[in-house]
Amino acid sequence: MPGRRATPALSGDILGDWREEVVWRTTDNRALRIHSTPYETGTRITTLLHDTMYRAGLAWQNTAYDQPPHPSFHLGAGMRPAPRPLVTTP
Repeated sequence: MPGRRATPALSGDILGDWREEVVWRTTDNRALRIHSTPYETGTRITTLLHDTMYRAGLAWQNTAYDQPPHPSFHLGAGMRPAPRPLVTTP
């Protein structure tokens, strides 16, 4: 689409394995393509969407600022065990 910024349709942990994916529109805007890493990981934590700060960030950053969301805890080398939030649905 001419004049459109080159930003993804969505970026975040949408597949639920804590590794973030990026979703791009095709040039004709008729399809979406999900891009993820092909590498396996031995790290197992609760999905990032269970973290309420990350979930809210995924919504506001992808709709307004085109920036990645951040969890409420350190995620990376030397991290402590990730918290396991209690998430319930009505």
